[in-house]
Amino acid sequence: MRRFMFILLIVELSFVLFASDEFVKVENGKFALNGKEFRFIGSNNYYMHYKSNRMIDSVLESARDMGIKVLRIWGFLDGESYCRDKNTYMHPEPGVFGVPEGISNAQSGFERLDYTVAKAKELGIKLVIVLVNNWDDFGGMNQYVRWFGGTHHDDFYRDEKIKEEYKKYVSFLVNHVNTYTGVPYREEPTIMAWELANEPRCETDKSGNTLVEWVKEMSSYIKSLDPNHLVAVGDEGFFSNYEGFKPYGGEAEWAYNGWSGVDWKKLLSIETVDFGTFHLYPSHWGVSPENYAQWGAKWIEDHIKIAKEIGKPVVLEEYGIPKSAPVNRTAIYRLWNDLVYDLGGDGAMFWMLAGIGEGSDRDERGYYPDYDGFRIVNDDSPEAELIREYAKLFNTGEDIREDTCSFILPKDGMEIKKTVEVRAGVFDYSNTFEKLSVKVEDLVFENEIEHLGYGIYGFDLDTTRIPDGEHEMFLEGHFQGKTVKDSIKAKVVNEARYVLAEEVDFSSPEEVKNWWNSGTWQAEFGSPDIEWNGEVGNGALQLNVKLPGKSDWEEVRVARKFERLSECEILEYDIYIPNVEGLKGRLRPYAVLNPGWVKIGLDMNNANVESAEIITFGGKEYRRFHVRIEFDRTAGVKELHIGVVGDHLRYDGPIFIDNVRLYKRTGGM
Repeated sequence: MRRFMFILLIVELSFVLFASDEFVKVENGKFALNGKEFRFIGSNNYYMHYKSNRMIDSVLESARDMGIKVLRIWGFLDGESYCRDKNTYMHPEPGVFGVPEGISNAQSGFERLDYTVAKAKELGIKLVIVLVNNWDDFGGMNQYVRWFGGTHHDDFYRDEKIKEEYKKYVSFLVNHVNTYTGVPYREEPTIMAWELANEPRCETDKSGNTLVEWVKEMSSYIKSLDPNHLVAVGDEGFFSNYEGFKPYGGEAEWAYNGWSGVDWKKLLSIETVDFGTFHLYPSHWGVSPENYAQWGAKWIEDHIKIAKEIGKPVVLEEYGIPKSAPVNRTAIYRLWNDLVYDLGGDGAMFWMLAGIGEGSDRDERGYYPDYDGFRIVNDDSPEAELIREYAKLFNTGEDIREDTCSFILPKDGMEIKKTVEVRAGVFDYSNTFEKLSVKVEDLVFENEIEHLGYGIYGFDLDTTRIPDGEHEMFLEGHFQGKTVKDSIKAKVVNEARYVLAEEVDFSSPEEVKNWWNSGTWQAEFGSPDIEWNGEVGNGALQLNVKLPGKSDWEEVRVARKFERLSECEILEYDIYIPNVEGLKGRLRPYAVLNPGWVKIGLDMNNANVESAEIITFGGKEYRRFHVRIEFDRTAGVKELHIGVVGDHLRYDGPIFIDNVRLYKRTGGM
């Protein structure tokens, strides 16, 4: 009997040791899994806690098939209105977790999360679960603030009642028992880490200390509940005036100077924070397209350098460039993943992986729609192929990368005119690169090409030296003993002429009836949402809006059908805002063509509101912004959605749109 008990004890002990190895740990500044270093390609998805089994399965199976080892998902749905919108309940009101009594035909978000965890466990995928959102999507910190009568977003970090409610929710989730596996979350090795928040910022304390104290308190609290799992902040990685740390080219200085109230180095130095996270969105952060690659490269280098100094793992856990951006994003993604791998980073997670869609959330190919322009699915696209390639590299360490070069700007099929900033990436894995050359028609560029850093080369191309029409541009990278090539097609349009195809001047109230409110993002429409105004110009479309002024992307959209939209290549319109005192921030107008949700004009017409032209109508002053967007003709589109985006622009009142004009080409080509 004693011998039997001794053998049983050994078996139980072996099981415990084996099970504990299934948790991702940190050892000697690196991730470890099952006794081995764990480096990974990962992704993000925000709908795993409220969609169907079929949609959840599709995302996780796509991840498995692509070699993606970690998926970062949302573990929150705060506020009754947000729960009702998704017909899924998690945290509808303070102290209530799950579907409240009296609510019928609704699903529990915890059950959906249970299914996701169980399926991920089956497929061998680790999960990072985020506990609250900095932004208003799915409720977020502002919902907590409203619940407890706060006045500012940053009360979330200071108000004791709010902090106590957050802890209650965290405790419930960490101790929740999975209905499919019977395993409490705190004991589930499929969960890699808890993240305190998605992209927390505390702009009222530029020192970063408020956020640091909150992270100390909450990370320690989670560790007291659950010593098995890693804890991270989930922040974007903003710096706070570190000596010698400056952005590439001086662009997006705010990400380095503490403006957001985030001090990444202090956060990573907290004992109960196990690893560092940082995000990368140059198109949203005000970086010029010609600098996306290099700016992002330095951002990656800076974070990995600091993480190594502190001795903790670091993950580029969100990155993306919109599909509509005027650059070859696949080449830039290659550069960024190269740097994470070669500099010793521990993981790179793109935004975002999607799978099949259902109902209204289904595009013409059957996938979940590309709502934000960053989506990647497991198909034959260059981006998906790149992810599969780098997943194999991170998973196995087998480096079979070959020297290559790629155009970054212009983008294949892009229209160019006047002076174009040509950019190319050289991927020199053999350290034998010698020179680069570009040829367009009979023009050859070689001596003009300069190295701009991080393997990016560039020069200015005067397109007036080239006849109008479609041309092929050839790129050659010369290495010792070999030459690699790339080519794109570009349309030179210097001689093209355009004529007005459609116009709306809002001179009559009838013209407003064809427009509709097509959505918001971290902003609100008033009541009524849109109406006609006869005081601005000869009439204008009035949008009654509330921009909180708390983030760099707060959007309202309006839309209208145009029968000749698919023939057009230029959009112009005017935006007017009443000249109220103290108005600060930026406008970031853009537009969308639909079906297809093709974004055009992103960050091409950004303007500080203080610098706007002042126009007077009826004795009242308005700030005028003229928007001009040149875009590729897109077959089949009929809807034009105009997005008015505030970047830390706090404003509650009317915004006017006038003189919407669409132009099509005639002559020249």
